[in-house]
Amino acid sequence: MTIYTGFVQLAELPQGFVHAFSELLTDQEVRFSAQMTDWLQQNEWRCGRILLRFLIADAYSVPVNSIIIHTHSDGQMVAETLAGQVRVSHARIPGMWVGATTHTQAIGVDLVKVADFPVDVDGAERSAEDWALLEALAKLTAKGLAWALSADCYPVNGLITAPDGDAYRVASLPNLPPDVRAVLLGPADLNWDVRVIDIISNINGGFNE
Repeated sequence: MTIYTGFVQLAELPQGFVHAFSELLTDQEVRFSAQMTDWLQQNEWRCGRILLRFLIADAYSVPVNSIIIHTHSDGQMVAETLAGQVRVSHARIPGMWVGATTHTQAIGVDLVKVADFPVDVDGAERSAEDWALLEALAKLTAKGLAWALSADCYPVNGLITAPDGDAYRVASLPNLPPDVRAVLLGPADLNWDVRVIDIISNINGGFNE
């Protein structure tokens, strides 16, 4: 099993990227993001959804304009593609985005800025890595951050045990700027590897054609 990931610093995207590819967004995505009163937040939210489509397109060699993203019945984000339904997860902080996708297994990914941590949660100090891990767990299980915080969830030997007793494998994404951390969670009962896709190079190549 392979989990494809991509990391993007938004400043590296071509000027006018979101406007140029806004037609990839569904009407529902446009309406949802239009409710955001902060223009920068709205623009980066739309940018994240577009980047997720480019990651999926590169991972499975499908047309980027054929991808439809929605929420699965189990609460996790999925994408319908010409290669079938795939699982996806993504995260963003101001100016940065990370995404992940695989075929059939639930996954979770999160991205945090190191300078914002540690934080105190109910008397327990959480590092940047811990917080990213809990956010990724909340996404993978679709049970929310409050649920993930309801028990002491810390990685042991590369595994984390969720409050319900289920175990997941933890991986840190490589080659990131030193001021950020990204954590990926996947199934513990399967062997899987992480393959990084250079989304920026692929986008710039197509953008300049």
